[in-house]
Amino acid sequence: MKTTKTNTRRDFLATSIKTAMVLGAGASIVSNALNPIAALAQSADLTLQAKIAVLGTASLQTSQLALTKASNPDVKLFAKFEAAEQEVMGKILKDMGTPTPAPSEERKAMLSKLQTLSGAAFDKAFMQGQVDTHKKLKDAVSALMNASSNKHIKNVTALALATIQEHTERGQMLLGKL
Repeated sequence: MKTTKTNTRRDFLATSIKTAMVLGAGASIVSNALNPIAALAQSADLTLQAKIAVLGTASLQTSQLALTKASNPDVKLFAKFEAAEQEVMGKILKDMGTPTPAPSEERKAMLSKLQTLSGAAFDKAFMQGQVDTHKKLKDAVSALMNASSNKHIKNVTALALATIQEHTERGQMLLGKL
């Protein structure tokens, strides 16, 4: 098992996020039992969490595909880190009880398109999809942060937004090099 600085940072962040989200979800459950208005807010949180789960699953699936199809080593490395991160986020969302609706037609079409491409065309389409998905993730996570009254969710979404911004910028830089 690798013990690189990046993996250590990712492991720490994954553990921190999961702990905060589980604690936050637990606090939300107690609060919701005591306050009907808070229950309505939790419902909105779950809807936004489901949207985030759909986008994250799409990013995971396309990244897993890129691990086998990407021709550019930097694209492959991006896909490796993205897949690992989305696997952790998927587990966190599942632990929070987030419903996972079926992927949208747009997400299915993106995956189908990528399956037909190869070489530089695949690399460019994959990276463009990642940049687009991360922009949508930023909007969804920002909406969750603004809609939630749960301080743990607010803290975790703030951390997630920093990572999403970093991935968007790295994706754009890589896309510019392709």
